[in-house]
Amino acid sequence: MSDINIFITSDLTSSERRISPQWNLRYLKEKLRTITGIEPDSQIIKYFPNQYSNEFNEIKSDNDEELLLSQLNLKSMSRIHVEDLNPDSISHQLSNDNVKEYKYTEEEYKTRSNSVLNWKQSNKLGRFDPEYEEILRQTQLENEEKISKMSIGDRCRIINIEGERRGCIKFIGRIEYLDKGENYWIGIEFDEPVGKNSGYMGGKKLFDCKPNHGSVVKPKQVEVGDFPELDPFDDDDEEL
Repeated sequence: MSDINIFITSDLTSSERRISPQWNLRYLKEKLRTITGIEPDSQIIKYFPNQYSNEFNEIKSDNDEELLLSQLNLKSMSRIHVEDLNPDSISHQLSNDNVKEYKYTEEEYKTRSNSVLNWKQSNKLGRFDPEYEEILRQTQLENEEKISKMSIGDRCRIINIEGERRGCIKFIGRIEYLDKGENYWIGIEFDEPVGKNSGYMGGKKLFDCKPNHGSVVKPKQVEVGDFPELDPFDDDDEEL
């Protein structure tokens, strides 16, 4: 059996990966650990056969060694979402990083040995990475290159934990309210009311948009192309 492309998501990650139907569940969990940071024993694996639907099946077994992925009938371009059962894990801390910093004073937070800040320092991540400035520069260059291929009015899509959302680019530029204007952002009006705003950010109107149809995202999340509106009644599993 040939490998299949599947979207892997968690609360902190979203990427497209190739998966072999010959893997057993134990091997898949190890792969998911390297992608999401969630330990195998703490993983809840949800499989979404249809990327346009919120219906899912939980993947689990009494014997992870014996269950082969070929037995699960995984489909290309479907999605696996991984949740973390461990409330004390690093991934949980990362998703609640701002809350942690709010609960403690800055000095108290810096002295905590089990904090995300301490973990980042120990592992030389983020601004503690010696190559941080170079990484920032490369990221900015990549964003600028991607933006150079985008135009207002382009059709686009975003695929993440919420599935696939399609829409139209309405804004390209820097936003003082978000990061003091350091980076470029893309404003999108989605075809469906699956957005976070109505084209406003920090009390300022960025683009015209129907209520709950707008979102502002990073350039790397946006794929431009021939993406017409999705038909909510279209189901690949049905034959007429």
